[in-house]
Amino acid sequence: MQEYVVKACSITDLDDKDRAVCVAIIKSGEAVDSESVEVELPLANAVAIARINDQIVGVGVIKRPRTGYAFDKALRSGEAFAPDTQELGYIIVAPDHRGKGLSNLIVEALLLKNGGPLFAMTTNSRLKKTLAKSGFTQKGGEWKGQMGQISLWIRE
Repeated sequence: MQEYVVKACSITDLDDKDRAVCVAIIKSGEAVDSESVEVELPLANAVAIARINDQIVGVGVIKRPRTGYAFDKALRSGEAFAPDTQELGYIIVAPDHRGKGLSNLIVEALLLKNGGPLFAMTTNSRLKKTLAKSGFTQKGGEWKGQMGQISLWIRE
C-alpha cells in the first residue's frame, strides 16, 4: 500500500506539468477566481504538494504579500492586521483523497517553511477546523462572498 507524501518547496522546484496539475486542482475547488490562480500561483513564496504514487492529489501555498488585498480583507472583517502579512491559501485536496487528513499535512508543511504571521480566509467548515488545529484564530466579522460567508483567520 502506497502512502501519501507531503512536501513543501518553492514553486520553481516544480516543472510545468506539475504546476499545471496544481492549477487544475485549485480550480476544481471552485472557491477562487480562475484567472487569479494563473497569476498568483507562479508568484507564491512556498507551495506544499501532497502526492500518492507520484500523482499530485493536494496543494496549498503561501502567497506573496499583497498589501492592497490584505488591507481590503482587514476592512471587510473589521480586524486590523499588518498589510504585508502573507496569505496561506489554495488549500485543496482532490475529491477522491479527502477525509484522510491531507489538508492538515499540507498546512503543517507550509508552516514549517514560514517564520512569520499569516492570514487565511475560508467559507469551508473543514478548513476552519484545520486552521484552528494549526494555531490560527478566527478574527473579526464574516462577510458575504460568492461561496458563502467568508471568515478571516490569523496566525501570529
